[in-house]
Amino acid sequence: MKYYIFESGSKGNSTLIESNGRYLLIDMGISKRKLVNKLLDLGLTLDSINYVLVTHNHSDHISGLDTFNAEQIYTTKLTYEGVLLQNELIPYNEYKINCFKVKVVPTSHDAKGSIGFIIEDGDEKLVYITDTGYIYEKVVEMIKNADYYIFESNHNVRMLINTNRTQMLKQRIMGDYGHMSNEDSANYICDVIGKKTKEIVLAHLSEEANSPEQAFDDWKKVFEMRGVDFNAYNIRCASQKDTVSGGK
Repeated sequence: MKYYIFESGSKGNSTLIESNGRYLLIDMGISKRKLVNKLLDLGLTLDSINYVLVTHNHSDHISGLDTFNAEQIYTTKLTYEGVLLQNELIPYNEYKINCFKVKVVPTSHDAKGSIGFIIEDGDEKLVYITDTGYIYEKVVEMIKNADYYIFESNHNVRMLINTNRTQMLKQRIMGDYGHMSNEDSANYICDVIGKKTKEIVLAHLSEEANSPEQAFDDWKKVFEMRGVDFNAYNIRCASQKDTVSGGK
């Protein structure tokens, strides 16, 4: 399995998953032109993408969704009213989409029907969870020992508090229906990583209230406190501009 995180952050999100020449796109929060250019860099075209999984209906995840037709879109009914009945995703259910086994997990965000995904291709497992205030206990059990994690690490609490954002917005971000902090994210990862885990990508970093350097610093402190070797894993940060790829 391979993955290509085209963009990740509040300005736009889109990730391509590939296995055996089959493709799934997670979210389409970038323009059609950007997507075409990103695909071109990989020697692909729009026709290469068979299906699109949508996490939730905030604009940074669906602004370019009209690039695709309804037959290609899989999500919850609360996320997208135009989703076809046969393409409706229900949390905790499992679906065969293309060559992938896709398990749908609920997330805790201020968007109705928001979800994340556990994607398997028969050999490897990838967990994709962003835009959530916390992880449900049942989901924690489901996402253990994956090969790859693309996992939200949105903000450093101190940096967020010191931004010029309104108090209401700060509370929303730090709340149960907002976004996970670096420390929260790192603690969850320490709970779920296993012998199979190879790569972890920190996703949806805030440009105002976080940085790759800050995120790594916060994660290293948590890993040290938990007695986990930070250097045992290929840990990177996704970008709002540059494609970050991984897998084999």
